[in-house]
Amino acid sequence: MKHLFTFLLIFTAVCNTISAQQTQEKYINEIKYLLYLPENYKQNDQQKFPLVLFLHGSGERGDDVNKVAINGLPKMIAQGKKFPFIVISPQVPNGEGWEPTDLFRLMKDIKEKYRIDEDRLYLTGLSMGGYGCWEMAMKYPQMFAAIVPICGGGDTSKVWKIRHTPIWVFHGGKDNIVPLKSSQDMVDALKPLNPNVKFTIFPEDGHDSWTSAYNTDSLYTWLSGIRKFKYAKVPVDQKILDTYQGTYYNDLMNDTLKITVTPGIVTLTRKKGTTELKPYANDKFFVNENDPVDAIFSGKKRKMHILVNADRQYIYKRIGD
Repeated sequence: MKHLFTFLLIFTAVCNTISAQQTQEKYINEIKYLLYLPENYKQNDQQKFPLVLFLHGSGERGDDVNKVAINGLPKMIAQGKKFPFIVISPQVPNGEGWEPTDLFRLMKDIKEKYRIDEDRLYLTGLSMGGYGCWEMAMKYPQMFAAIVPICGGGDTSKVWKIRHTPIWVFHGGKDNIVPLKSSQDMVDALKPLNPNVKFTIFPEDGHDSWTSAYNTDSLYTWLSGIRKFKYAKVPVDQKILDTYQGTYYNDLMNDTLKITVTPGIVTLTRKKGTTELKPYANDKFFVNENDPVDAIFSGKKRKMHILVNADRQYIYKRIGD
């Protein structure tokens, strides 16, 4: 009985300690948004629709989601404009900016609630939303079929992540809030990597270049013709493939990979295992059609190297014969 009493005292003391150290709390991540559904959305419950995610500027932040309709696509919808796609226009609270991880969770929820064609997800934003557009696309390059950043900017060192994404950039030539250079730098960094980047400057527009941009009818025709990029395997001459065989080394990571070539097949071997590389051009290879990971060969013989685009960029140089 004494031992039982002692145990109960100890147990009670432990419980009280835990109770004193921890309390039950709840985390709710709420994002308000305006929803627009095309007129024919309810006519066929099997039909899937393209979707545009619109990111507002700093002036529309707050807790009244109707403020989002002051500018851009939500304003056009409020004025009676009809679109053939779903439009999601979220709002961020005062003092906050666009967080890609929050938008990713929002999109996951949206895809569960509505009939979305995931090959036709588009992203656009203006001013602060233009910056958010660039950042979101570079954080999740596999998500969007195309993006339309307006009077924004971003980190030029990360544009390689959206090398396969069609992009139409807009900016006002007389913008004194976000300098034209902010968009120009992104476009200049992209051009060597991405042939599908367009840049429109409205010479007489100031910061409000979004009115001109969203009233560009050809923008919607352009969007409607784009589906999410997927790698597609193409045939490559065996003589070209044979030149890639060898051992390659990354000195920063102290990592070695081996390329083995057999008739029609190229494999990459590392410590973690072996992966087939599938060509989508003579010198470019992918692993999975839906993942933005690829390997690009350049150079000749012993000067050949491989640029691996994955979570980061890695360069492997050929070693040996």
